[in-house]
Amino acid sequence: MLYAAGAVTAAGSTLSFVRNRALLPRMLSVSLSLAAGAHVRVACNDAGGRVLSTTEEYAAAGFGDAGSIEVVGCDGCDRDTHCYAPGTASASRKDGVCVCVCGSGGYGEACVPVGAPALPPAVGTASRVFVLEGVTVQSVFVVPAGAIDVTLRHVVLDGVNPVLYVPWMARDGVRIVVQNVSLLNGAVLYVMGGGGLRGAGAAGSDESGPVELSVCDVEALNGALVLTGTFPAGSVLTVTDSLLVSTRPTPLVYLPGSQSSPYAPVLVLSDLRLVRSVLVVSDVALVTVMTGGRTVVVDSAVLELVGGGVALDAAVLGGDFALYASARVVASSGAVLRVSGSQVYAAHGLVFDSEVVANVSALVVNDNTGVLTDGALLELRETASFASGSWLPVRCNSISGRLLSVPSYPRSADFVQSTLTLHGNAGSGPVVMDGTVALGGAGRKFVVGCLTLNGRALRPMDYRSAGIIGKFRSVACGVCDADVRCFAAATRAMSVSCRCRCAEGGYGRDCLPVYLPRVDGCNRTSAPPQLSHTATLTETRSP
Repeated sequence: MLYAAGAVTAAGSTLSFVRNRALLPRMLSVSLSLAAGAHVRVACNDAGGRVLSTTEEYAAAGFGDAGSIEVVGCDGCDRDTHCYAPGTASASRKDGVCVCVCGSGGYGEACVPVGAPALPPAVGTASRVFVLEGVTVQSVFVVPAGAIDVTLRHVVLDGVNPVLYVPWMARDGVRIVVQNVSLLNGAVLYVMGGGGLRGAGAAGSDESGPVELSVCDVEALNGALVLTGTFPAGSVLTVTDSLLVSTRPTPLVYLPGSQSSPYAPVLVLSDLRLVRSVLVVSDVALVTVMTGGRTVVVDSAVLELVGGGVALDAAVLGGDFALYASARVVASSGAVLRVSGSQVYAAHGLVFDSEVVANVSALVVNDNTGVLTDGALLELRETASFASGSWLPVRCNSISGRLLSVPSYPRSADFVQSTLTLHGNAGSGPVVMDGTVALGGAGRKFVVGCLTLNGRALRPMDYRSAGIIGKFRSVACGVCDADVRCFAAATRAMSVSCRCRCAEGGYGRDCLPVYLPRVDGCNRTSAPPQLSHTATLTETRSP
């Protein structure tokens, strides 16, 4: 909150800090020296989401020696703390606010010694449009409260960490456009939904209007984009036509619990919760060039999709880990997590290093190409549970490397009344997949077929030696099969041309339960149809 490069000395003066809120646990970064007659008075401050109430807590937050700090309660009202004392006749509370009554030579609400000319009365209402255009930004800027339209265009963010905090914007919905923006020298752009800013008050509840975020033509060299918090229902977040490259660790100053900073990520999804909302990342190149680098990270506690979706389509992903999820991934009520049509050049592909839970939802890995030097295209390292008609298709990928890795015994990838599809893929190495697949309950399916390993087409009798172990149903190339092509819970039938005919609540080629719009730069995406799939998709609990 306050920084000084050199020492700060106070003599016969008062340093007063009242009702401030700092994002990080340390409020002051100064070397403070108090001479005779100097005082430090503090009241009702918050650091890192915690209200400071004792001299020891203030000392830990950077206020110096605890013995020199005077703590005043939030309800206190005295002229030494709240006013400029020499210009103040008295101070008293009025309507819950401490009011300074000025004496001779005192001006303004704090009775300071110099008065300012009166401003003319405001005409109409304050602007609800915020535009930052054609500038280089090296310090923090503030988006006014209540903004409904926020635009950053042709802007260079140089080593700064701006936060676009949605709950402080318009309650009836907001549009944010980030276009032709450069992130340089460790600059990180944060877009935060409710709860993303610890201790900030508003939580971004369902009462808020939807957020439309369009990020396009963004270039980052040693910078990053962070999406965090809960976004209101109906929100559409898109990132497209962008190049983000990192060659060194990037400090994530507003994610104090994150462990991802040393791995130089360029796209961070931290505690992201999408409730009947979508994030579509398409036509982007995301690259981390350092040993152990994690290009896209999903961190903190959870990535939670409730009837919402995340799509990473037509991307180029490069790094030691193309995607690394240390957080739990929970998809429910007809949610979708999709990686499709992308090029992956990495040691490891899509790595989920914590629990994955899907209920009547889909995790889709289709139509990708690339080269992996270690690991697999999709790695589920911990417990993975697919239930209530969920679907995991790994389909039509062409990869130099393994295609699928699931937990090994005694752990497993559990499919209860759900389907695992491994079809139409080409891979290399000793096996197509490894790990243990456990099928349970009526309607569970493991569908396998049309696989090529090291340039050789596999026959069903070859599957076991290629790592495919368990009870599966073989489907040959060219056979029209709904379990290969469609999300069953939202599919009505197959057409004569072998296309999925969607029931109510099914969208796109695969009849997925979430509408994932096609993105056209920063132009507005088409409004999603009404998501009525809750009428046709039923989540059940397995015993």
